[in-house]
Amino acid sequence: MANDRISLQRVQLEKAYPENPVTISADKRKLSIAFSNILINAIEAMETNKGELAVSIATLPTTYCVSIRDNGKGIPDEFLPKLFEPFFTSKKNGMGLGLAACYSIIESHKGSIHVETKLDKGSNFIISFKR
Repeated sequence: MANDRISLQRVQLEKAYPENPVTISADKRKLSIAFSNILINAIEAMETNKGELAVSIATLPTTYCVSIRDNGKGIPDEFLPKLFEPFFTSKKNGMGLGLAACYSIIESHKGSIHVETKLDKGSNFIISFKR
């Protein structure tokens, strides 16, 4: 769903998925919305022609982890506690609903979301689902 933006921004995309498909009981449409919001935020945080986006899935003993990592601006520490709150945004024209929706969708699937970030280095959104 984000391929057009990836091409337009000339983002270098790296994918790493397990050899065997990973399946969970989920609403595919809702999870697509959640992942698309995270991907679009990552793309918008990166400079054109310099963006590097890595999407991976890891199979751990009790969980599946999806990692969406970018080399964008990063998120200031003071924003992290409010990151998933409705109407919180640092974007000039943002509504502050994208990550709030992501959080709600992932939680409704009994998953969790964690963010690792460094200013001027990028962010890594890690979404975990129980196996």
